[in-house]
Amino acid sequence: MFFQKILAWLLVVRLFFAAGFFLPGNQSRAEAIAQDETASAGYSLTQLLLEKCYDPLGHNMHKHTDDKGLTYAWGAASFLEAMADAYRLFPADLRLRYDYNDALKRCIPHYLAKDQTIETPSGPVSGITYYNASAGNRGDYYYDDNAWICIQLLFGYQNLGDKSLLDAAKKNLAFLRTGWDDVFGGGIYWSASYESKNACANAPTAIANLLYYQITGEKDYLEHAQAIYDWMNATLRENDLFSDAIGVADGGINHWKAAYNQATMIYAGSLLYDLTGAEKYYELTKKTVDASLSLMFIETETEDGGTDIAMRENPIYSAWCIGWLVRSYVKWFEVDPQHDTAAMDRTNAVLRKELATKDEDGLYDPFFCSGGNNPDAYSSLLAQSGVACSLLNAAYYNAVLQ
Repeated sequence: MFFQKILAWLLVVRLFFAAGFFLPGNQSRAEAIAQDETASAGYSLTQLLLEKCYDPLGHNMHKHTDDKGLTYAWGAASFLEAMADAYRLFPADLRLRYDYNDALKRCIPHYLAKDQTIETPSGPVSGITYYNASAGNRGDYYYDDNAWICIQLLFGYQNLGDKSLLDAAKKNLAFLRTGWDDVFGGGIYWSASYESKNACANAPTAIANLLYYQITGEKDYLEHAQAIYDWMNATLRENDLFSDAIGVADGGINHWKAAYNQATMIYAGSLLYDLTGAEKYYELTKKTVDASLSLMFIETETEDGGTDIAMRENPIYSAWCIGWLVRSYVKWFEVDPQHDTAAMDRTNAVLRKELATKDEDGLYDPFFCSGGNNPDAYSSLLAQSGVACSLLNAAYYNAVLQ
């Protein structure tokens, strides 16, 4: 017990330093972060994943904490998300900064295919740079993989100020533009098969364009993001939530309401409202936030007359989906003039339960106590990165925005 208390005290001291306690004017912020339980848990999990899944010599990421198989581009982007979220809270952690920079500049290029000619439904396009699904220039390309990576390149530029990351994002945005055509009035395809136009490719691409516009002020990127956002609302919006995809062959809609598709449209709408002030973006985004609450949470009355809040089961990619959901709820809170806390109140209630699921290996329930039982998910970099992102974004809300 005494030894555990010493370790806990040392962790708090480390968090004070990592959060920048000695930076001018940062003391109260750093103190709040260091004392926040979700910040501590998210930081410790990110450090564990760096130890277990990141190879600083080979500049590779492993897809599980207990083997050496390399992760797909999607998993690599998910871990970059966790590092970006951790760095936002702990900018004085020099080792985290080093690993974060290394992953962006030396790991992600392992997935890069440069100056390629691709065959799109609109014809061949030459001189294109994109990221393959697997390291070593292997596998097909997916527009959603590229959008996830592009977002992280732009977050990386905002965090680290390295212009090479902004340049890489611009090249990738040119590739993402090739996924758009006029079939069904617009929209971006999901993959190299060009068989469907999916929410998971469109909303993140809108976010990437908005971040680039936010950084550079180049209006073309804002206009393209607006076109994507409008297409999503016209084509895949259903009862204020977003369906998964439209098939090109027959125009059939896959009505699955995935958590991450709601999340990324909330994030895109929040950015659009913040950048333009247009009321329509506020109204549409608020409706999706409100509709997502019943999609994601279950409220039941307890025996003592209180309310228990739990998360509904999301059958696949649960933790990573929830990572994006929490990130988007926090972004919405930042831009919402009403500062409605309903979404984050429910999120924090679920995360309090999640903290209690930590196992002897330092990992958490990737299904957020909702009943999932896939044992592989517990060691998955993708899933545990999602848990870290959920905790770190909640910590930013609790310790910085409140």
